[in-house]
Amino acid sequence: MRLLSLAVLGLLLGIVYWVGATVYTDRIEQDIAQRSNIVLAKYQPDVSIDVDGRDVTLLGTVESDEKSTEIEQIADNVWGVRKTANLIDVVIPPEPLPERTFDFKGRYTEGDLKLTGIVDSEEVLDLLDAIPAALPLDTTIARDGIETGAEPLAFSPQKVETGIAALTQLSKGDLHITDKFFILKGVVSDTDRRTAIEQLIDTRSPVLEPLEVMLNITVDPYLHVTHECREAIFNTMQNSTLNYKVDHYNIEEQYHGKLNAVASVVNGVCVNQISQVLVEGHADVTGGEGYNQGLSERRSDTVRGHLTDLGISEELVAAFGYGEFRPVASNESVEGRARNRRVEIHLSTEPASASADESVISTNSAD
Repeated sequence: MRLLSLAVLGLLLGIVYWVGATVYTDRIEQDIAQRSNIVLAKYQPDVSIDVDGRDVTLLGTVESDEKSTEIEQIADNVWGVRKTANLIDVVIPPEPLPERTFDFKGRYTEGDLKLTGIVDSEEVLDLLDAIPAALPLDTTIARDGIETGAEPLAFSPQKVETGIAALTQLSKGDLHITDKFFILKGVVSDTDRRTAIEQLIDTRSPVLEPLEVMLNITVDPYLHVTHECREAIFNTMQNSTLNYKVDHYNIEEQYHGKLNAVASVVNGVCVNQISQVLVEGHADVTGGEGYNQGLSERRSDTVRGHLTDLGISEELVAAFGYGEFRPVASNESVEGRARNRRVEIHLSTEPASASADESVISTNSAD
């Protein structure tokens, strides 16, 4: 009986000890977990903590070995921790891809078109494949590494199509289309061409939105001639107007030198570069309208004949009379009427197929 009592007492004491130890251990684990979570809060939720008694296991992912070691040292220094097991995985994040915004460029020089950049879709590449069919047969097109992958741009094929259509109407120039800007700059040989390009851009403005459109198109009437020819035209034609006495149309001796100089330019340094010599006759309002028209035509015909006598081809020289309808000064004064009785000579470097009014390049001012 005594032995049985001792056995029962021992069992009860064991149970009490086991219950006490378990409760105490749970409290220790809770305390260590609570304090560990506090000091490691800035690394969570990427890092978690598993506490077993006084042993701590670190789990999760970080981006470097240095960060993993730092967390392990912090956990080791928590009061009550006996051992730390570091099971944190180090996962190095990939390098961020560079920003790839829409960036399309074109350069055009007298039939030579070069395209480069990054676009947003295969539709743009398909458009570029079809571009040769829309350009003159002698146009050369170079595509230098155009690739896709840019951020989407609304109506990008239409934007590119508009840009190339405008660019190839320049004599030479540059196009740049980004996600913010549509930039076109270059040179044309006459204002009509510039106006046509501006009208094209204006018509296509709905598909160009929301880009900021920036145009810088200059007019150079001597674009297609050599530097020597340009200088000769400038120096000779600054004072190429002939003036007349009332009711006269014959050329006065003082103007022969001017006409000789014009012939020298056309047949000399600018040979084969001048497409037309335009002779315009004008009158004041002294006579009747019909009479003045005839007088202006006689003045221009006389000058035309003189220029052809100096060796300029008849095919190059065109003569027109405008009567009293294009005055350069007031007809209310003697001085003004004297200025209006005149012949102006203009040189054109545009193709001869252009109309006279469209292709004329004035190189002089009235006396």
